[in-house]
Amino acid sequence: MDGSEKRADLRWVTAVRALDSLHRTTAWLRCGSTAVLWASLAWTPASTRTHSALALLLATAGAVLSLLHAYPEVRARLEEASDRLPALYPLFDHLDGARGRASFNLPGLTEGFGMAVMGLALVGPFGPAGTDVSVSIVQLSAVMMFVALVFINIVCEPGYYAPAQQVKLGSDRSAGAAEWWLVLLRRLIPVGALLIAGALFVPDWTVSLRAVPRAARVCAVLGVGAVALVWWAFDRILDAAVTTAVDIERSVRNEACRDLHSMSKTGVSMVVTAEQSDNYARAEVRGLLRDALVQIEEMRLDWLDPGRGTGGTVGTLWDAVLCVMVSELRGRCVLDPGSASVALPSTDYQLARRVLSDLVANAVKAGALKVEAKVDTDSASDVRCGPAVRIRITVADDGSGMSSDPVGKNSSLVVLQRDLDRYQGSIEFAARKGGGTAVHANWVSQQPVEEWPVRASIKEGD
Repeated sequence: MDGSEKRADLRWVTAVRALDSLHRTTAWLRCGSTAVLWASLAWTPASTRTHSALALLLATAGAVLSLLHAYPEVRARLEEASDRLPALYPLFDHLDGARGRASFNLPGLTEGFGMAVMGLALVGPFGPAGTDVSVSIVQLSAVMMFVALVFINIVCEPGYYAPAQQVKLGSDRSAGAAEWWLVLLRRLIPVGALLIAGALFVPDWTVSLRAVPRAARVCAVLGVGAVALVWWAFDRILDAAVTTAVDIERSVRNEACRDLHSMSKTGVSMVVTAEQSDNYARAEVRGLLRDALVQIEEMRLDWLDPGRGTGGTVGTLWDAVLCVMVSELRGRCVLDPGSASVALPSTDYQLARRVLSDLVANAVKAGALKVEAKVDTDSASDVRCGPAVRIRITVADDGSGMSSDPVGKNSSLVVLQRDLDRYQGSIEFAARKGGGTAVHANWVSQQPVEEWPVRASIKEGD
């Protein structure tokens, strides 16, 4: 189950975490809408202010609860400071339990009934009379903003994306799929919201409402249609996020499998070579097995915590490449003396070790009697980050040579080519005069120039 269309677990947890940010933004906007409505009462007739204030109370309470719901860290601080207010504990438990679930909760219910009261008793059929037309327009716009944001939170509720089986990713745990009637209600919301808003605000229910141009009222009602647009956009973003996560997961698996294959293949083949050698030595076989296991464990730790190391010099790297080779083959491999002191940061160090291990092992297994390796760096230009460092590796041998297409689809080197492509690099094979092959590999470091361990080792290019 690695296709993005099947990864309901990723879809749900992405929706949960995306809505955390969305909910915080919309909660502040709803509080802002209620603040505008409260401020507008200063320009309404004194005789209607009590009526209007009562119409705002429930929506204001819902907006505050929603804001509290969006900030669990604030709830945690309040809980620490509320030892004398045990009545808050059930409220906080309810808010914590509502995260990522399609269900009715106190903030949603309070805001839902609050927007109904505002629609009916503030700017709708039972709104107060005598309000100036400019104030009525402001109030109508603020109410419609509040209504649209409430419905956006409802239709984008992560619980609707939860699969039937429970999901646990990190600290997030799902409660199963939403009830069928909630799913049906969700589908009816965009059309229902338009119909209800149209029925409340388009007819001339009151003198104040009649004073607002009908075109303005229709435009305000149509603004609720943004619910459907946001819903559609949210689904597309989820699709893109899940597809990206699946692609990254597949890439990581491929790289891990490639590294494991390369490391184990080289180690096992050298053990077999040592075991079949005329100069068989049990201690050497044990040492090769030990070194291979150590390198595999190092590779595992690097995958669990990329970049955990501090890198190192090419000389140290070369020792790691040779340690899994039988002694009679090590003597065939030579590192350019000037390369030993070149320092590489962690990520480039690991990639260089993989490149050298593959190329050197391939050369000696192909019968080369002498393999020469060289590693150097020079300046480059990264199209994304500007000045960068390019690492260059050359492995030359005196073997029988390689085919004209050494990186064909049936070659293990094709994976190495893909890795270098990711870092704006390449690998090229060329025949040497007198026989043998020279392999040139290069890539651009992801480490910023100013963070490189040894600046002096970087040659200035043309």
